[in-house]
Amino acid sequence: MKKELLIFMHKSQESAGFTLVEIIVAIGIFAIIILFLPYLGVYHYWIYNTQIAQFDVISDARGTLDDMDSYVRQSNRVISNYLTYTTDSQTLILQIQSIDPSNNLIAGTYDNVVFYLSGSDFFRQVFPSANSKRLAATKKLASNVTEITFSYDNLNYSLVQQVTTTISVQQNLGKDIKSATLSSQAKLRNY
Repeated sequence: MKKELLIFMHKSQESAGFTLVEIIVAIGIFAIIILFLPYLGVYHYWIYNTQIAQFDVISDARGTLDDMDSYVRQSNRVISNYLTYTTDSQTLILQIQSIDPSNNLIAGTYDNVVFYLSGSDFFRQVFPSANSKRLAATKKLASNVTEITFSYDNLNYSLVQQVTTTISVQQNLGKDIKSATLSSQAKLRNY
């Protein structure tokens, strides 16, 4: 009986711990998990930033086109020049009927709105007439604009009925560049 007890005790001591091979394998698996987690975090951070940048680019382009189309639809005509601005493929000058404090149109009185690219920033500038309720303002509509193109359905600006606008916006993310090119068409008022 003593002999059997000694054999049992010896066998239980052998199975009580881990072998060196088991410890090395466990440490290796743990190390792989620990090294993979930061990579996973960085990868998800990169994906998030890429998607946000793409959203921002499309949002800037779409917002700019919506703003422009709104003014084109209100305008009476495209004018060839105003102050130091000249209408061309990258500058648009619109003549919009002035409004009184009750938002009623003032006959025979016009405000001018200029859309132009300065560097990579795209602006809208409002020049109200003396009687107009519209406020003089300059607003940056988009940043990182790589191209803006206005095309007109008539070479004579006073006869233009429709303006087509194409805008390209991009954002640099280091090695990756996100860009969007959008177009829209808008008819001038009464056409």
